[in-house]
Amino acid sequence: MSRVDAVYRHGVFEPLQPVNLREEQRVQLSFDLSGGEAPPAWLSRVQAMQAAIVQRQGPLPDSALDIAADRVR
Repeated sequence: MSRVDAVYRHGVFEPLQPVNLREEQRVQLSFDLSGGEAPPAWLSRVQAMQAAIVQRQGPLPDSALDIAADRVR
């Protein structure tokens, strides 16, 4: 059995390195998610990064009213 790292894009698995297969060769795939971080852990990490950015930069201004005004013009 061979191991091939790939990316799933637009409904297709794209290998990240050359594979020794003929065109339209049938294969059977089983996969593990890289960096198999559980979604709650990932969300917690992202929220911590967001909080650090807000602490460092301050909250970003809400530009929704400016965007709405531009669309009226």
